[in-house]
Amino acid sequence: MSFLRILDEKQILALSNDKNLELFKLLKKDILSGVVFPAVRKNQIYFYYEGGCLYKFANGKFARDKAFEKYSCKAENLSPYETAKLQVKNKFTNINGNDKERRLLNSLYSHTFGTEHQFNTIVLDIEINFNGNIVRGKKCDIVLYNVPQRALMFVEGKIFFDSRVNVKCGSVPEVIEQVNLYSSAIDEQTETIICQYANYIKIINRLFGTNYPMPQKLIQPAKLLVYETPLNLTENNLYSINTITAALGTNNTVWFKQNERPSTDEIWNSLCK
Repeated sequence: MSFLRILDEKQILALSNDKNLELFKLLKKDILSGVVFPAVRKNQIYFYYEGGCLYKFANGKFARDKAFEKYSCKAENLSPYETAKLQVKNKFTNINGNDKERRLLNSLYSHTFGTEHQFNTIVLDIEINFNGNIVRGKKCDIVLYNVPQRALMFVEGKIFFDSRVNVKCGSVPEVIEQVNLYSSAIDEQTETIICQYANYIKIINRLFGTNYPMPQKLIQPAKLLVYETPLNLTENNLYSINTITAALGTNNTVWFKQNERPSTDEIWNSLCK
């Protein structure tokens, strides 16, 4: 089985041993505040913050990417944990301070954990590698989970002016092939994905106090979410929108205007009609 979302008992217990407990408490506090997002993998958990992986838990211990250390900037008088967060945040901020794609998607994660859930739709998983026979080396951005419907949905997020979206007239936007590959990968292992996300939900319910029901269905095909669609469209802009929408389908694409920040429910309702 290639697509796995598991965390065995040994790893679960290791999160709270003397070596790991202090850091896990810090992460859990930020998870319940909607600041950090945990993603279960194959006997691992990745902890994401502001668009990047803050810590990875595997083989009974925490580790982080040392390459982030060069993004410290002014980190005086900060604890090691807060310094690590600052480094990740700095890496995923544009030189002019503008949000990148990952940080825009990051704003959707805050309603998954904690005691109050404002929306029916949560972000269940991010940076998803299908590990199947069709897609290798590419990761779909998010899995949305509509709790009342007990339904999963894979969504790829893009900024409009990404060269894979906005092209010159006559060109084929690369994002079409990307989303279609994800759709094929989902179709290849639909039942496995539903089963593994049931495991996933059991794990996060246990670790973070949520009470989500098990998924029952998977909405297909994969969807495309595009941020920052310009208000005044050029000929190339309009061509790109029409070409992508025609190829993927009206119900499988949503175009949000510049400075719009949709909620998870707004995204779900736009893509599940």
